[in-house]
Parts: sequence; C-alpha cells; structure tokens
Amino acid sequence: MLRRFVKRSGRCCPALLALVFVACGAPEPHTPHSEVDVRRAIEAHIAKRVEATRTQDIDAYMASVPADLVVHDESGARIDRETLRANALRDWSLIPRTLAIDVTVDSLHTFSDTAATVYTSQRWERLMRQRTGEVLDTVLTTQSHREQWRRTSKGWYSYEVTELGGQVWVNGKPYAP
Repeated sequence: MLRRFVKRSGRCCPALLALVFVACGAPEPHTPHSEVDVRRAIEAHIAKRVEATRTQDIDAYMASVPADLVVHDESGARIDRETLRANALRDWSLIPRTLAIDVTVDSLHTFSDTAATVYTSQRWERLMRQRTGEVLDTVLTTQSHREQWRRTSKGWYSYEVTELGGQVWVNGKPYAP
C-alpha cells in the first residue's frame, strides 16, 4: 500500500509513514541516540558491572570504570578509580558468595547525545565473613545513586557517582554502624 502511494504521488508524508509503522506493528523509527537507546546502552553497561561484581572478576569490573571516575560516598569522601579497585578487592575477600544483586535504572534524563543523568537503586545480598573469623553473616544492602554518564567512542560510562543513601541488614536485622 505504501509503495503504491509513493509511486503514484512521488512522495511520502512522515505522518503517513509513522501511521503505517503503527498499523503494521513495526516499531516507530527513532534517532540513533534516543533516550530509549541511551537507556538500553546504560542498562547493558550496568549489567556487565553487576555480573563482574557477582563473579568477583576484577578485570571485567575495572573495564567498566573510566580512568577519571569520581564517587562521592555518603560521608562526603571522594573515591577515585584506584581506591575503588582496592575497596572492591578488600570487600570481595570477605564475600564468599553473592546471593542476589540487582541495579535498577529508576530514571534517566539525557542532556545531549553524549550526556545523561541516571538515578539507580542497588540491592545486594551476600554472604560475608566477619573480619574476626570464619563466621558467615547474610548481609543485605540497598543504595541509591545519582550518576553522571557520558558517551565515548567505547560506549556509555559513568564518570561521577553520588551515593544518596541506603540501608544495611545483617542476618535480617537492621544494622547501623
């Protein structure tokens, strides 16, 4: 039908094209870097980082971290890439197994084809050794983040992360340090 219309009139109206896409059940065309595409790319990047954490693969984890990353933790401290690596290895030495880990993109706002602010929620349940021995505790932490992402030639990367708060439970009971 569309081909006949284009052949007869010599042109195709964008509104008609969109209507045909909807009527045929085809996805509506979008720009190469639409918010949907950005969200998918960022969620895929986060999924790789989550899997690297679950499997404690430091090389895969660090591949997801740009050289100039800055994390602002809840205490106000600034954590750079090398400190993040050291902290991950330290923490993972106490975690024999991750039971469940999930990071959800709660909202995303793009500013251009190369910049986005992303709000995420993390839930991580794991078995942890106490620092004084082999006793294992089940630890559940939640954490919300505001993240500044940039698109590079290698894909989307989170460059600045601000921890917004979360909770900790040890063996099912709330924990306050």
